[in-house]
Amino acid sequence: MEKKYTSRPNSAYPPIKPKLLRQIIDPIICIAVLLCVCCSSIPVLAQATSADYTNDLPSVERVKAEIKGTDPTDTLARQVAVLVYLQAYIDRIKSNRDPHGAFTPGEAKMWGAYRDAAYKISQDYAKTHTPAEADAFERLHGRYEMDGAFRKDWSQRLMGPQSASAYKNAEAGLKASGERRYKQEMDQYKRDSAAQQAANRQMNGNQGMSNDPTAVATRRCLELGGNAVACLGKGLTAGVKDLIGFGSDADESMFGSGRAGVVLNGVYKNGATVTSLGFDEDGVFIHDCGKLVDDAHNYTMEKRAGSVRITIANEPNPIVLSMRPDGGLVGPGLTDVKGRIIVGYFTTTHYENGVATGTTRTPDYRPAMGRCVVGSLAKPPSPPPASANSAQSADDSNPINMLTDMMSTFAPDAGEVGLRMTGKYADGNLLLDFRGNSLVLDCGQAHVRQLYTVENTSNALLVHVQNIGGPFTLALQPDNSLIGSGRTTVNGRLVTGISGENVTYAPHSETCDVGRFNPKSGAPPTTSVSTAPPVPASATPAAPAAPAASAPATQSGSTIKLTISSSFPGGANPLAGTGVTLMSERFDVVLRKVGAPIAANITPGKAVQAYAANCFPPRSCPAYTPAIQPYYVAKGQFDSAGTAVLTAPVRAGTYYVFCSAKASNGALIWDVPIELRVGENTATLTAGNAELIH
Repeated sequence: MEKKYTSRPNSAYPPIKPKLLRQIIDPIICIAVLLCVCCSSIPVLAQATSADYTNDLPSVERVKAEIKGTDPTDTLARQVAVLVYLQAYIDRIKSNRDPHGAFTPGEAKMWGAYRDAAYKISQDYAKTHTPAEADAFERLHGRYEMDGAFRKDWSQRLMGPQSASAYKNAEAGLKASGERRYKQEMDQYKRDSAAQQAANRQMNGNQGMSNDPTAVATRRCLELGGNAVACLGKGLTAGVKDLIGFGSDADESMFGSGRAGVVLNGVYKNGATVTSLGFDEDGVFIHDCGKLVDDAHNYTMEKRAGSVRITIANEPNPIVLSMRPDGGLVGPGLTDVKGRIIVGYFTTTHYENGVATGTTRTPDYRPAMGRCVVGSLAKPPSPPPASANSAQSADDSNPINMLTDMMSTFAPDAGEVGLRMTGKYADGNLLLDFRGNSLVLDCGQAHVRQLYTVENTSNALLVHVQNIGGPFTLALQPDNSLIGSGRTTVNGRLVTGISGENVTYAPHSETCDVGRFNPKSGAPPTTSVSTAPPVPASATPAAPAAPAASAPATQSGSTIKLTISSSFPGGANPLAGTGVTLMSERFDVVLRKVGAPIAANITPGKAVQAYAANCFPPRSCPAYTPAIQPYYVAKGQFDSAGTAVLTAPVRAGTYYVFCSAKASNGALIWDVPIELRVGENTATLTAGNAELIH
């Protein structure tokens, strides 16, 4: 059982975006089906419970007056246990009434009073006692929360008839709905288990191509260039989701089609100021605005003749930026931003069988105003070209190798930056799926992943699709459609056989017309276009103009240059061709700051290992990557000799060189602090200043 003082009704938390909500829900769904754990705890809509029951809930003062122990510490522990459990009473009654609904005013008032009182008792006790005594106190009230006899005693004395009846009805309703859900899930699982087993047989080399959702998802992943290990994880996830009705169609019916159109990607910053903006397809994070925490804001884009305007939702006034010819942004300067600050922390103690297994600290937020400079911001640097030896080998499936191969998922510039596309578009038989910084083309049964660029011309936003079978250009229209002309051929491949990790393919090509592509029905536009741009004259675009050189968004002489060399005598350099980043803070500290599932007091290497264990396929995690991005200062790649050069328009100070490489007995993780000054700097990485993890 877990003790929390973290959630509260009517709080000032920003809304969870559909993409993030999917990433949170997906793993919960998969675990629930595989282990059948949630069968007795998933609430469904039930008979409404009158809010009048809150009238005879015990007040905080009554709890303190009537709950006594054998000594002052025992008394306080018992009182905290009662206050925590009373919050659970209200939670369960509300969940039985409507799991997605709001607390009634009476519920919100009593829930908040119980939460605040329990928190204050724990905090006051910790201030006047040693850390060991405070930990013992947390364990003591945790045991009282799980003490059935104690709970029965105080509930009979403190709960009024209305509240007791409401809770009894809620428990009965939750139990009944859990049993119904369990039966539905088991029936569905039994019906589809044969298809799942067929997919498993296929992956082990049996003849025939199964149409099971797992097998289809796995084959498509492989056909689009994925490796066997990663694609198997994706396939299993998709298959399990489909078993309970959460395939792609169900995703869209639940969360909507998502937005479609031009978006921004990457972190825009200025070395002479503190505040930076991290954009992705769902929103923008405002980082380092006074004492405000990094919160997501919605934004919209508008293409006008000669300019692109970005408007960030904010109070008291929206933040309006314009795009420079070099792709950078210009903002209003000194700006008031409404957000949240951390006013304290809640301590959560985790128990197993009555024994405390650890604690975590969760921030307590309050609404606040911040003032910061959002002025001239440089476009993020483009990522280096992918290394020829960066692809994972087919037999490279042990967790450590997967960890080092997937380290690039942390990097902020792992994909293209600046103007990008998002959403699904269709034109007859040709489909475009802009997702995760890539484009997938589907023409009949042929599909392929290709590169694309978005060009901001004087009067149009143009999408240049670099399809090997025939490049073409599309212009964004006022109705959010994309219009082009000509024909293009999609040269793909289809899986013809799978035996373990050995996959055989056959080439498959189809040709489709390029015309008007409409966004998927229900997808709201990301960008408005004030005038209709001209239709491209042909399927072959003109050569894109060379990007203008970005002027450093900082004062002259404030750029830091770091040359990183590496030394591994007596063998090949494991860092050759790998990526390296310069960070403003240690990586394990960053992971904890953004809420990643990382335990306290572990090393950076162990933190990366823990993140990999919890978040790499087939498991999933919320979208921590956008929140991590502002902590990256620069990114580069080691050459064949193990040397990399990083430049960044930032102030002098302490930074961290972060990278990884494979070793014969595990993986090497570097998170090396370095004091950098303006101008030239050097650093050397060796096995001696790395952390070895197994």
